[in-house]
Amino acid sequence: MKPTVSIVLVVYNGQPYLEICLDSLRQTLPADAELLVVDNGSTDGSPALVRERMPEARLLVNRANRGFASACNQVAGIAQGEVLIFLNQDTCVEPGWLEALLEPLQNPTVGLTTPTILWMEKPERIQSCGQVVHYTGLVFARNFGALRSAITETFPTDVAAVSGAAFAVRRDVWEKLNGFCEAFFMYYEETDLSWRAQRAGYRCLHVPLSVVHHAGRLDRPSPVALYYSFRNRLLMIWRNWGRRTLSLLGPALYLADRIEWGLALARGKAGLAAKFRAGLWLRANRRDLLLWAGAQAGSDAVDAVILANREWRLSPHVLTGGWLGRPLIALCEALFYRFWKRALRTLRAETPDASGVPDY
Repeated sequence: MKPTVSIVLVVYNGQPYLEICLDSLRQTLPADAELLVVDNGSTDGSPALVRERMPEARLLVNRANRGFASACNQVAGIAQGEVLIFLNQDTCVEPGWLEALLEPLQNPTVGLTTPTILWMEKPERIQSCGQVVHYTGLVFARNFGALRSAITETFPTDVAAVSGAAFAVRRDVWEKLNGFCEAFFMYYEETDLSWRAQRAGYRCLHVPLSVVHHAGRLDRPSPVALYYSFRNRLLMIWRNWGRRTLSLLGPALYLADRIEWGLALARGKAGLAAKFRAGLWLRANRRDLLLWAGAQAGSDAVDAVILANREWRLSPHVLTGGWLGRPLIALCEALFYRFWKRALRTLRAETPDASGVPDY
């Protein structure tokens, strides 16, 4: 018997996209699916549009923008479904997306699933098939920019993290993990959730046959997006690596920070301001970061397994910088590999029970 489903849609000034999103849901959702929409203080009339286009949806209206993570937690708390599906407002879904996304969750070892996400403007191109997570917290969209026709597999594949634009999670897993960490506000909250799910022994899968289109521009982040990305990468690292692992990865984390400064510089004044603001926030909240570090039970043994599965390479599509950037990226990758190998060897030597921790 298929699980009941609750679709969670967070809206913030979503007028340009909502009609397309809601219409695609109307055409694909089964009669027993629950649709919950939370408006995060929109000023463009988005709540009225939801009432007009999808009157059967349960609509919550916040007076102010609580952030994506908080709004999702708010709605998930009243959802009735055995599976929660989170969608961005600027998505539209293809027929069969829901059934394909739900099927792997029948396996009790699978906690989260994510679809093939295509560019809405260029539907022949892939935006992501889940995420590739570097061990320093850098995140890259898997299969970014590839042709849709290049995806030939039909069976779900393990990924480091789901995409926040569209993913499903079993309710029991969501509740066990206490949902999103609201400190993220927006960005990286789904990567953090995926990481914690893997720490708890659950798998995250990309489902090729589930297809969603997304209008978001991952290659052109706004200054606000840059700020939260810079800030939340380190927030996630401190929340999920144990203290011993953080100490072993110190040189690699420093190198990743230098790379981020380079990315900020490439964005001009807005990028540098975003990186500087992120540093100020992290400094102001350093006590919380120190409390979070190593809070996970059995962290060293689990860290050894997760580190072995984390990426040490960099995404060339995102980080190449022409004739000068390519040799610099190659040098950084060589250093990242060296730091990764040394930390992994040390963790395995210090935690012999790591071999008994399930892989993902």
